[in-house]
Amino acid sequence: MAAANVLTTAATSASSSDSTITSATLYGLKGADADAKVFIELKDDGGAYNVIGTLSRAEPAKLLYPGTYRFRRPAGPTCGVYTA
Repeated sequence: MAAANVLTTAATSASSSDSTITSATLYGLKGADADAKVFIELKDDGGAYNVIGTLSRAEPAKLLYPGTYRFRRPAGPTCGVYTA
């Protein structure tokens, strides 16, 4: 599978659409400034999102398992998210 954009690179506050995955999938940070951070949120069975981790320069990639996720970028440093 080719890499796909999940959250466009920018410096504004934004959240991705839901990403529902059925098998282990690698997500990575792209175009990241030094202080960039993206929150990884897992959607629970009631529809609420819970922060389960972050993507940052220190941890630029994470392997996520089946579930429904979204990625939330606070305003500030430039960054985005892709899946490989």
